[in-house]
Amino acid sequence: MRLPFGERDVPYREARVVVLPVPYDLSLSFLPGARRGPEAILLASRELEPFLLELGVAPEEVGIHAAEAVPFVAGSAEESHALIREAALAHLRAGKFLVSLGGDHSIAHPLVLAHREALGEFSLLHIDAHADLYPEWQGSAYSHASPFYRLLQEGFPLVQVGLRAMDRDALALVRERGVALFPAHRIHRQGLPLGEILGALGERVYLSFDFDALDPAVMPSVGTPLPGGLSYRQAVDLLEAVFREKEVVGMEFVELSPNGQFHAEMTAAQLVYHAIGLKGLQAGWLGPG
Repeated sequence: MRLPFGERDVPYREARVVVLPVPYDLSLSFLPGARRGPEAILLASRELEPFLLELGVAPEEVGIHAAEAVPFVAGSAEESHALIREAALAHLRAGKFLVSLGGDHSIAHPLVLAHREALGEFSLLHIDAHADLYPEWQGSAYSHASPFYRLLQEGFPLVQVGLRAMDRDALALVRERGVALFPAHRIHRQGLPLGEILGALGERVYLSFDFDALDPAVMPSVGTPLPGGLSYRQAVDLLEAVFREKEVVGMEFVELSPNGQFHAEMTAAQLVYHAIGLKGLQAGWLGPG
C-alpha cells in the first residue's frame, strides 16, 4: 500500500519532489528494524504542521508525491541494490527531485550511482555517527558499514560530519584520500564549522543523512546509537547552510529503526520535511510568504 508524505499528496506528473521509500535492511549488523523506517516516517508526517514557522513556507506546496516502496530480493544484496538503482533512475529521468527514505545505509551506494548517471558529477555530504568506510563487514561489501568506501573508490569527493566511530584503517584512508572530516567531538568543543564544511564541498552536493548522527537523547530509534551526537538544531543549521550556498541534487535519510518512541519518528519526519522546504526555497519553487 502506498502511503502519502504529509497531508497533501499530488499526482506524480504534478510533483517536483518524489519521496522514495527504500525499506531494505538486509545488511544491518546490530539492532534490526530499519526496513520499517520509511513507513514510520510517512505515518508520522501526517501529524506535521504543514507551515514551517522557521522557513516561512509550507514545503508541501512544492508538490510532493510519495512513490511505491522499492522491493528487495531476500538473500541477494546485489539484486536488491540493482532494483534500488533502477527505481531511482526512473524518477530522476522523469525530472523529479528525489528524497529517499531507508532502510539501512547500504542503499546510499545504488542511490548515489543513479544520481551520477542521471545528473552528472557532485560531491557527497555524509552526516553520520559512523564512517561507513570498511571495505567489507561480516563478509559483505554490500554492508551498511561499507557504502562510502565503495563510493570513494568510484571517485566521489567526500565530506563527513558528526562522526564518533571509526577505526585506524578508516582514519588512514580518510587522510590518504583527502576526505574532509568534521567529527562530533570537534563540533561540540569548537562549534559547527560551517565555513570549513562549505569550503570542502563542491558546488553540487548529494546529502546522505544517517539518523544516528543525532544524539540518542534526540534520536533513540536507530540501529547503532552512540552518545555525543549532534543536536537537532546543529543538524538543521548545517542543512540550511548547505542549501543556502550549494545546489543539492538529491538526498537520503536512513537507519530510523522504530521502537515505540514516537517522538523519534516525528523528529525524523520533521527533519525530512524541513529539508524539502530548503530545497523548495533553493530551487525557487517556494517563496517566503
